[in-house]
Amino acid sequence: MKLKLIFIFLLAGLVIILYSCCKAGTGGNATIVCHVTNVNNGANANNTTVYIYYGSSKPPATLDKFDAHKKTDVNGNTVTFTGMKCGTYYLYAIGYDSVATLPLKGGGPYSLLHSNRNKTESATISVSY
Repeated sequence: MKLKLIFIFLLAGLVIILYSCCKAGTGGNATIVCHVTNVNNGANANNTTVYIYYGSSKPPATLDKFDAHKKTDVNGNTVTFTGMKCGTYYLYAIGYDSVATLPLKGGGPYSLLHSNRNKTESATISVSY
């Protein structure tokens, strides 16, 4: 009886570990739609480049260390990363405010939860001067 109870607890623990562990990166079924917003004026930050770094809540030391990047349209502020796994990502955007004639940059961590691993999720990246 005692051995059976220990086996059940071990099996339950293994199932919890397998289904709760998320390793950020590609190869999944989730989609992250990133919207870039200029916090200085509340407007969409069009024509920006969005970088994504897998498995970290902090940015890498240099831009070339990011795992992927995409550019928004000249008249758009959205990029989409498809085929993502659940986990933690760092999202970062760089652009230019043509009205203020100043560069824009900013970013932050984003967590894609296990429960959302098959969904399309939205992330807002705030950039400023």
